[in-house]
Amino acid sequence: MQIKLLVTIVFLITGTIPLYSQLKLDNAFYVQNTLNGFNNAPKTAAEKANLVKTIGFDGLEGMGYEDFFELKNALDKEDLKMPVNYVELDFETEGRPDSIRSGEIKTMIKASERGSVIYFHLHSKTYLNDKSNGDNAIAAYLRELCEYSAPFGIKLCIYPHIGTYCETVSHSIQLAKIVDRKNFGAAMNLCHLLKVEGSEGIGSKIKEFAPLLFAVNICGADDGDTKQYGWDRLIQPLGQGSFDTYGFIKLLRDNGYNGPFGLQCYNLKGDAAEILTSSLKAWKEYKKRYSEEKEF
Repeated sequence: MQIKLLVTIVFLITGTIPLYSQLKLDNAFYVQNTLNGFNNAPKTAAEKANLVKTIGFDGLEGMGYEDFFELKNALDKEDLKMPVNYVELDFETEGRPDSIRSGEIKTMIKASERGSVIYFHLHSKTYLNDKSNGDNAIAAYLRELCEYSAPFGIKLCIYPHIGTYCETVSHSIQLAKIVDRKNFGAAMNLCHLLKVEGSEGIGSKIKEFAPLLFAVNICGADDGDTKQYGWDRLIQPLGQGSFDTYGFIKLLRDNGYNGPFGLQCYNLKGDAAEILTSSLKAWKEYKKRYSEEKEF
């Protein structure tokens, strides 16, 4: 009662409701383009776009340059978005990709929708064990891409992935700080976070890192000694597993994360439509729960 009275007084004085009472879980929710494990996985860009549209997601992840325009056209026809694009970036002694790859990246940037994100998975044999110099080497090129991207309203960041140059969220954040551009941030993927770093301390990481995050991927997962788990336990349909994925999402949103959430589907088995539908149902339940918890 006292809280409601306080909100009423603030409204009467300022004409506005306090921000914390207005928060909603209204982030875009898309499907990662990792559907090949399903028994009846869609094969073509058109089939993928139709499936995602029919079930009710906001969009589908891009997978680099090879089928970028085919997928973009298919999504456009279904009035869907490509909120993120997952792009490989290899760099060696000079800290730059080859000219062909650089040209492809700029072509995708120019053709992408304003506000969308390109997240790079980084690879380098030269700097794999010399990341201090490697970070500085690749940062120079990433700054150039930021300057090119800025007029198009495209955001860039590094995707932490086990077995690559950048495996951890903290390294992705570190690169964002080194690049030091407004349109360059970091990404977080729950399954890789659990596999590489474990579940301990996730809350403090979110509170520290949320302001710099541009993209977050989620799934159901089991909690515990997650570094020892296989992908079958770390990537489950949303709403399954013992890990508190809702609490993970809530903490991100409470700490100001307003970017898209992607559904991780890698190596999921079974019927594609059934599993995607159940995951979207879980997301809608999370939205409802979050809204009810924010009401006074």
